[in-house]
Amino acid sequence: MIVLGWILVIIISLILFVYLYYFIPLRGKEQGFEYVSVNEDGSVWELTRSERGYLTEKFDPTDSGRPYIKTRVYGKYPSCGISGFIPRNRVPRKTIINKIELTNENWRRSWLFAIKDLSNLEYQKANWLNPLNTNPFYSFTEFMGLYFEDLDLTNGYEKHIKNSRLSLEEFEIISDWHQCLSEYKSPNHDDNNSKAILEDDRWLNIIEKGLKTIEYLKPIVNRYDRGLLT
Repeated sequence: MIVLGWILVIIISLILFVYLYYFIPLRGKEQGFEYVSVNEDGSVWELTRSERGYLTEKFDPTDSGRPYIKTRVYGKYPSCGISGFIPRNRVPRKTIINKIELTNENWRRSWLFAIKDLSNLEYQKANWLNPLNTNPFYSFTEFMGLYFEDLDLTNGYEKHIKNSRLSLEEFEIISDWHQCLSEYKSPNHDDNNSKAILEDDRWLNIIEKGLKTIEYLKPIVNRYDRGLLT
C-alpha cells in the first residue's frame, strides 16, 4: 500500500508539473483572437486575417499542413525554431503582444495579393463554394475585409499615395476597379451567398475589370511585384 501511495503521488506530481509548465494561463483574459504568433526573435504578434482563418480551419490530426501550436514562447520545434502560434493566455503577462505593423513593404505585398485574389474567378469558385472548406478566410466577406479594412482602403488611397505605398500612375490604373468594388452590393444584400455572388453579372464585371487592371499594372511595377501578380 505504501508503494502504491508513492506511485500515486509521483503520477499526480507529474500531472501537476506538466499542467503548470505547459498549460496554466500566464495572463488574464484579454480581448482578441485566441492565438497569437511568435517570431524567431521571440517577439509576439497579433495574427493577420489569413492567419486567423488558418487557425480556425479544421485539420485531420495526421495532416502535415496543420498549424504548429506552441505552449511556451521560447519552446522550440525542430523544423522552425521558436517561431509558431501560441495561445494568447500562454504568453507571459509582461511580454508585449505587438499589433500588426503595416510597413510599406508588407502593405504593398498584401495589396497586390488582394487585387489578384479579388480578380480570380476560378480561385473564388474553388474556395468559396467548396463544401469541405472550414477556413472562414475563404469567403466573399473576408476577401473584401482584407482589401478595405486590413489595407485601410475604406476611405480611399489618398494617404497611401502620400506615404509612397503606390504611385499616382498605379492609382490611376486601379481607381476605376476600386470604385466599382467599393460600390458593389451582393444580391439581396446576402454576403454569405457565395453562389449568387459568383453568378452576379456585376461581380463578374468587377472581376473582368480586375484582370485588365492587373495587366495594366504589370508593365509599370518592379520585377518582384510583377511576380506577385502572375
